[in-house]
Amino acid sequence: MIFIYREYKSNRLSHALKVIFQQVLQVPFKEVDLTEFDAIKGEPKINYSSKTSTDCLSIAPHPLLFENDIRIQDLLVEWQDNIPYFFRTSKNSNFPFDLFAAAFFMTSRYEEYLSTSLDKHNRFTAENSVAFQNNFLELPVVHLWAQELKAALLKTNPKYSFPTLEYKYLNSFDIDSAYAFKGKGFARISGGFLKALLQGNTSEIKKRIHYFLSQKDPYDTYEVIRKIQKKYPTKNAYFFLLGDRAQFDKNLSPRSRTLQKLIQSLQKNNLIGIHPSYQSHSKKEKIGIEKTRLEKITNKTIERSRQHFLKLDFPTTYENLISNAVKEDFTMGFASQIGFRAGICAAYPFFNLHENKERPLWIHPFQIMDGTLNHYLRLSPEQAISKIEKIVAQTKAVNGTFVSLWHNSSLSEQGEWKDWTEVYKKLVKIAQK
Repeated sequence: MIFIYREYKSNRLSHALKVIFQQVLQVPFKEVDLTEFDAIKGEPKINYSSKTSTDCLSIAPHPLLFENDIRIQDLLVEWQDNIPYFFRTSKNSNFPFDLFAAAFFMTSRYEEYLSTSLDKHNRFTAENSVAFQNNFLELPVVHLWAQELKAALLKTNPKYSFPTLEYKYLNSFDIDSAYAFKGKGFARISGGFLKALLQGNTSEIKKRIHYFLSQKDPYDTYEVIRKIQKKYPTKNAYFFLLGDRAQFDKNLSPRSRTLQKLIQSLQKNNLIGIHPSYQSHSKKEKIGIEKTRLEKITNKTIERSRQHFLKLDFPTTYENLISNAVKEDFTMGFASQIGFRAGICAAYPFFNLHENKERPLWIHPFQIMDGTLNHYLRLSPEQAISKIEKIVAQTKAVNGTFVSLWHNSSLSEQGEWKDWTEVYKKLVKIAQK
């Protein structure tokens, strides 16, 4: 048990301690008053206060964890031993930075509540983040801070036994378009062909002619996924888009037997979740409708989710999911850059800064997306593999959970995705436990 003395109770502090000790270091902790703290002997203790103490580890608090509002924070990122820190406090404490406040800032996504600079899909961009602007987006900083804290605690309590942590891997897919042509009917396929002719879209014309002649759908890559999963045993999760057809929501109809059969076949040995539509971001009632559709198809309660287009607005998106009985979300990652959006590669509970309290939703961050590597960063397959290796190595080094995000369509080997099946194979092989 780790004992922490704090002068004042705070929901923010309790949440930060829970993330650091329970989710990252996986050790029990207890917040105590000064009388109980002074009476504890022979156990790891942290004095998180302005008071001086000589018989334990001391960390001077930054005001952030004892505030109730949301305000612009004066951040100065400094590097020590290749680790970035901010929220400098007192040089008299064992840590000149408040790592609890820093961890809270990162995992609560504090900066995203204040940002007004959004992309064309109204998303907070990676490029606007403190992590990207200070060159630590590709570092799991919350884990690195926790490791430094663990090392300091072991100096004062060398006999204390921390648990051995275990690296994990979750391979996930967003099924935005289950099939390019299959299940769409002759009229819809022919209409698309005529449109491609009128527009002079050569690649689309070739794609449709190939389908007419071979009846092989380019997005039907599920057998490829199964074979790779069998060769490199992984836990796979699939998130299905079941929204009504719209500009950015173009999957098969939820009533399609073709789509329903696919979902039912994939749910047998994998995790299943809803992929709330682009429209659902502004019309929260659609989340419940789409989730119910998936529950009817699977005959199971659906509690996992990942937002289509990674649309994430704090705290609205998560509160909408909570109101629709979603318990786990997998949206925490950037579209335009790879890395650790919240500085963490472990599941942790959502904290609503507007309500200033922890909420019943678990956040599962991801680190790598196929579209990021190809569309945004415009990497070659070889360059993409190199990036993947670095992120996986960072995650393994802290015994975190690596989560990859891929799409069935990215394994089509057509157009811009030529040679990317090999990238996916290498990713699974590298990331496999």
